[in-house]
Amino acid sequence: MRAAIVVVLLTAGVADARPFDKLQGGALLHYEVTGLHGIEDTRGETEAQDLVLAGFRLHGFVGMSSTIGYHIGIDLAAGSSLNAGGFAYDVAVFPVGVSARFGRTGVVMLGAGVGASGAVGTLDDAVTLPLELNAEIGDGRLRLLARVRTSYVAGADSRQSAAPSIPFADELDATLGLRVGRHYEDWGMPSGNGYFLGVAYRELAGTRFLGLVLGYSIDGATKRKEASKRHRGELYGCADCDQP
Repeated sequence: MRAAIVVVLLTAGVADARPFDKLQGGALLHYEVTGLHGIEDTRGETEAQDLVLAGFRLHGFVGMSSTIGYHIGIDLAAGSSLNAGGFAYDVAVFPVGVSARFGRTGVVMLGAGVGASGAVGTLDDAVTLPLELNAEIGDGRLRLLARVRTSYVAGADSRQSAAPSIPFADELDATLGLRVGRHYEDWGMPSGNGYFLGVAYRELAGTRFLGLVLGYSIDGATKRKEASKRHRGELYGCADCDQP
């Protein structure tokens, strides 16, 4: 997975090869384990009161601007509903999205995609249409990690209109965590890594879940570039003069 990030970054960091000399990008990789306990069953229809999911999330962004870019990502997790002992899974891909970059490696990303989730014997399998917002802020030892996902469900009537807090979607999944790690530069690119601990909240099949998430994350990005006066002159058709 770290090799995948390096490939993304090196591809995004192509230099001195117009028209890609301003191409910039970055990537985030999370390994995480989430434990959830059902705190309220609003419909009395679900058997799963405890869930444990482990997996990874890999998201990247690329663009010609130093701030706005294109976002793509994948979330993959598997585990079990502990009470019933059934295999559980949750996977989603985000081929369409937008990102906004802050500081050296801070970023906010919004992605739309398609996925699938379920649990043997406890949660009907279904196709999901998620809309996910990811935010990571902080370039030093401390880094704030946040994620909110709302999903529409197709193929499982028991899971539709099952998020009490959000009438406009069927499911809700959110995490908020703090990473303690380090910041460094490899190949001239700002990067960071470290372990994080956070709070997880989920509304699924009429049940509210609350729990903890523990993980390890890596982030990296190309250095933010600003167009030089000479380059702006070339854009205006005057290679030998400066433009304001």
